[in-house]
Amino acid sequence: MVAGDRFSDEHGVRINRLGITDPQQLAQAETDSSLLRLQRLNVQGGIPGGRYDHAHLKQVHQKLFEGVYPWAGETRADREFQGHKPTYVTGFKETMTYAPFKEIEPRLNAIGEQLGKENYLKGLSEEKFAERAAYYLDQYNHTHAFRDGNGRTLQATFVQLGKEAGYQVDFARIDPATLNRARDLAMVRPHAPQEAEKNLQALKAMFEQVISPAPGIEAERLRDPSQARPLADLSPQMQAMDARRELVVTGYRVMDIVANMPGAGNYEKGVAVGKGVEATNLNPAAVQTHLAQFQQAAEKIIKHPALQGPDARQDQTDAKRFRAAAEQVQTLAVAKEAEAKTPPPKTHEEAQAVFKQAANHVAQALREHGKELDAARLQEVTCHIERTPFIGGLNRENVGKSIDVADRIPALSSSRQLDELKSAVSVMEKAPTVQERSTASVSRSDNGGIER
Repeated sequence: MVAGDRFSDEHGVRINRLGITDPQQLAQAETDSSLLRLQRLNVQGGIPGGRYDHAHLKQVHQKLFEGVYPWAGETRADREFQGHKPTYVTGFKETMTYAPFKEIEPRLNAIGEQLGKENYLKGLSEEKFAERAAYYLDQYNHTHAFRDGNGRTLQATFVQLGKEAGYQVDFARIDPATLNRARDLAMVRPHAPQEAEKNLQALKAMFEQVISPAPGIEAERLRDPSQARPLADLSPQMQAMDARRELVVTGYRVMDIVANMPGAGNYEKGVAVGKGVEATNLNPAAVQTHLAQFQQAAEKIIKHPALQGPDARQDQTDAKRFRAAAEQVQTLAVAKEAEAKTPPPKTHEEAQAVFKQAANHVAQALREHGKELDAARLQEVTCHIERTPFIGGLNRENVGKSIDVADRIPALSSSRQLDELKSAVSVMEKAPTVQERSTASVSRSDNGGIER
């Protein structure tokens, strides 16, 4: 348990309604309460009208855990918890990294929408249902919406999904270790995208053990092939999510390989790769800053004399996968930036808002490249323009120095944020027009009272 994560007290015990301070007692109370609620929810058929999206899963979690936790139904986003988890499912220590908490809602909605395109798996044979259910359970598990209780929430969700597709899903037919192992294997993705189905083989086998055709005419109708829909192409959002997953799982393995290479500076380079991977996972636009570093790390492994031959095949594969994933994330990020590109600001007020957002990103990137002074200069100017949307004198000199340094960093020189920063500066280095000053004055005085 983690202390101080906003779901837990100062001793690392989950905040609960029962006043329990012992973690073992709390775990038992949670199990006793949630299993009864899980059985009741399954009998009731789940959430009426649920669409397997953000709202649906929140309702499931709340119904299962509201007897114990005041935060039942809240996602990790509600209390800003990220977290990582180790696993040894491949025989080596792997890091399972879940979706950024800020993206939980749009990711769950994207998964639910994709599932809807497949008509919620209606009309499928047992084998095909198991295959597609494995895919979606992995997607939901990677999003990992909740601080605790993800496993039972997903069990309830897939019991409902199965019932609505004409199948009985009974997770009691397997031991929890089987489910956990299958889930972890899918998370760490030991196989390359060209063999993606192998990463889900254990989950598919697990579903084949827990599903059976439900009895009755209505269940037969739900399984009728006429209900099936052709496998839909992944939405752009699902593609972007998948690309970043590939970057993260291979990136942490590349980090370990580089950090453990003999030679001065390799440990630090490996750590830097890990930090870049984490930054890109939280914000895909950060790949612009780290792409060259990622490519160099991959090349270092691919060409290293000691990493040739059969024994190093996995290291070579991971390096190539990492490089390809980084380049795909970069391509998708550039396309997204192009779509989101806003017209240049025309007024000082518009430029003020653009400057603040762009400056924060550029300053962060400068710090990541060891340019602390230039980042500090930029942040100081940001504080100034909070008060006055005009850049002159020393502020203009400082922001100019920061921009010059950023221009010399390849990953930053062509970024949208730097372009926006320059655009905002070009407006704010000129004095506001008489009309702008007049409008600003009116805005400040029009506050619901009488100007005095």
